[in-house]
Amino acid sequence: MDHPETAERAAALHRQAVAAQREGRVREAVALFQQALALRKDVDIYLDFGGLLAGLSQWGPAGAVYAAALKLAPDSPDAHYGVALSHHAQGRPAEAEPHYRAVLAGCPGLGAVWNNLGVALQEQGRPAEAETAYREALRHQPEDAGTWKNLAVALDSLCRTDEAEAAYRAALSRNPEHAVSLNNLGGLVLAAGRPDEAWRIGCRMVALNPADRNGWMLLGNAAHAAGRRGEAVRASAVAVRLAPDDPAPRHNLANALAAAGRRDEAVAEYRAVLGLQPDSPAAVDLAMELLGQHDMAGALALLRGALARHPDHVLAWRILGQTLAGALRPDAALDALRRAVALDPGDPAGWEDLAAAATLADRVAPSIEALRRVRRLSPAYNPALAQLVQQQRHACDWRDLPALEGDLIGRMRAGALGVPPFGLLAVHTTPADQRAAAERWARQKARGVPAVARPAVAGDGRLRIGYLSADFHEHATAYLMAELLERHDRMRFAVTAYSTGIDDGSPMRRRLTAAVERFVDLRDRSDRDAAQAIAADGIDILVDLKGYTAFARTAILAARPAPVQVNWLGYPGTMGADFIDVILADAATIPPGEESFYSEAVVRLPHCYQPNDRHRAIAERTPSRADCGLPEDGFVFCCFNSPYKLTPALFDVWARLLRAVPGSVLWLYAGNPLVAGNLRREAVARGVAPERLVFAPPRPLAEHLARHRRADLFLDTLPYNAHTTASDALWTGLPVVTCRGATFAGRVAASLLETVGLPELVTDSPAAYEVLALGLARDPARLAGLKARLVAARTASPLFDGDRFARDLEDAYRAIWQRFAPAGDPR
Repeated sequence: MDHPETAERAAALHRQAVAAQREGRVREAVALFQQALALRKDVDIYLDFGGLLAGLSQWGPAGAVYAAALKLAPDSPDAHYGVALSHHAQGRPAEAEPHYRAVLAGCPGLGAVWNNLGVALQEQGRPAEAETAYREALRHQPEDAGTWKNLAVALDSLCRTDEAEAAYRAALSRNPEHAVSLNNLGGLVLAAGRPDEAWRIGCRMVALNPADRNGWMLLGNAAHAAGRRGEAVRASAVAVRLAPDDPAPRHNLANALAAAGRRDEAVAEYRAVLGLQPDSPAAVDLAMELLGQHDMAGALALLRGALARHPDHVLAWRILGQTLAGALRPDAALDALRRAVALDPGDPAGWEDLAAAATLADRVAPSIEALRRVRRLSPAYNPALAQLVQQQRHACDWRDLPALEGDLIGRMRAGALGVPPFGLLAVHTTPADQRAAAERWARQKARGVPAVARPAVAGDGRLRIGYLSADFHEHATAYLMAELLERHDRMRFAVTAYSTGIDDGSPMRRRLTAAVERFVDLRDRSDRDAAQAIAADGIDILVDLKGYTAFARTAILAARPAPVQVNWLGYPGTMGADFIDVILADAATIPPGEESFYSEAVVRLPHCYQPNDRHRAIAERTPSRADCGLPEDGFVFCCFNSPYKLTPALFDVWARLLRAVPGSVLWLYAGNPLVAGNLRREAVARGVAPERLVFAPPRPLAEHLARHRRADLFLDTLPYNAHTTASDALWTGLPVVTCRGATFAGRVAASLLETVGLPELVTDSPAAYEVLALGLARDPARLAGLKARLVAARTASPLFDGDRFARDLEDAYRAIWQRFAPAGDPR
């Protein structure tokens, strides 16, 4: 038992400590509390001392004092509450929770304690229990704005956003100036796609406190979401001035600058963010901006650094994969994208990227599987369906292809967006279908692309022609174009090649570079920069050789760098674009009367629209039949078209031809092993032994041309004909049987055959095609006569007359310029 004098002395010191605390003499109060406790261990002294320390935010000592009080009075609500507050303030909500509950067990009507319990539960990741606690708190203190705000946070984390919004509004009805509720409500409505409402909330925040960075950040984010680029930059810049050392406002400003096209300033801000916060996700955004500046090495370094710190960063893996694919490193891209989809298998965009990389790597099977995953995750996503159709065609996987194609065509005719026009060329569609799809695609590609300024450039009287392509290397388009470029009249035409593709260091690349007056490599330039470079050169007629095929840079054309822009050779169909003025064709590919199916003005060349190179070398040595995998005897039907051009209906015809010509074989091109397996299965289903299909692997062009000598008859495809492959066959003396199709892509072989002087090899129905092919296989003398005519045509036909083609094309350019030239141009 305490001595009465000691107890009295302790009580006196206690009273003095409380008085000193009230008068602000904190240090003296601490000493007095300690002296009192040295004399007597009293619960009230501990509680008051704990309150003093808590008021000073000395939570560690405060906790120890409250814990001492709790030992003396285990049922004391005040002691439990002090311990709870101490644990909670030190970031230990799980330890605080039982003490809050102990308080509430004895005093269940304390709304503030229920609120604190809710916060502790929320911080432990238990929002449903936190909601219960907040609602109990509000039962006792319904006018407390802070508790309404906390309830809203819990509801939002439970994905009950409508209820969360209502709770924030309840908080603001109690306190219209509750800044946190305003800010959180603004973020909620912005995420719900209501940027104008978020803007109004941000304006309220700024009016209440112009020095609050959060209000300006909300304004910047709302303007950014609404596409008001200038306002987004201005508001975000104010937030940065208010908090220059906070990486969050700087990150927002960088995003706003990037969206406004102010790329250099955006890069500087992203770098500033990383200076403040090295592990910030801004590293990924900066990498994307560097990619826009074609700084691939810098982007790769940033991405790899970000992944070293955050190996589970899905977006970084995705962008790394996209970057590696853009650098034509598809195997490395596949590895990165497989990491991305493993981390987030429910994101269809990751699977779509994986499919694209697999396609680039010529890995058809994983591409098909990835596209099927996209379809399961996002059934209404049109690009995935279109790509799946195309990839299954590349693999000759026809098992469910008719249904997929029917679905694709139905969506396209219903006005679907995101259907790449190129994929429709090999499907049975009409010219009207192809124009409608191309027009939708062109609008998507041109959206947000401003026209570049075309400065006045002094000329020398020659017409300046620019050829834009990604295929100025070993490629089918280059094989066709090389001699034409060499034979342009330099006195009348200034010719520039604009390359957006790889430099493969090949002899063809060197030949093309030497063939033109200027060869400009734009591969590492942005679309905008590339367009400005073309405009600065004063090009009169820009000829696009890509259309909507792989690696096209349509945005360059959408920026209108030349006054006249032409679609030719690379894309056998309309581009449906108001930034393309002319399509070059001939009377076979676009017959008179079909102009309405083309958005461009149709200009026809007098012979075939397709150039040819009569200098294409054919290897002197002809491989033996055994070298080619062919039997020693028997008729050889062949088709070296890309496998995606083959169709089940066409294969039915070929199977009947094989059955009708004993000992015959069908020689096909197949760079992908899936093709051989699938086609052999299809052959067996049609009563043809699988060994009667022979597959030709890729070979250098001269060797590939030489092996044509071992074939007897080339069978064309429909609805997409042989184009360069038909020219190859005719150049080697191999007759081609074709069926005239309903669209440009299905009429090219007819144009080639009519120009080379063999119109009798053009049929107008699949039945006639089959009859003609069978008749030729059974009539060696007639076939020999056709081959002899082809030998003569190598020197006599307009198809292989490079000088004549160059003059015809130049006459067309002159006529186009006279029709479309800007007013007042004297040329």
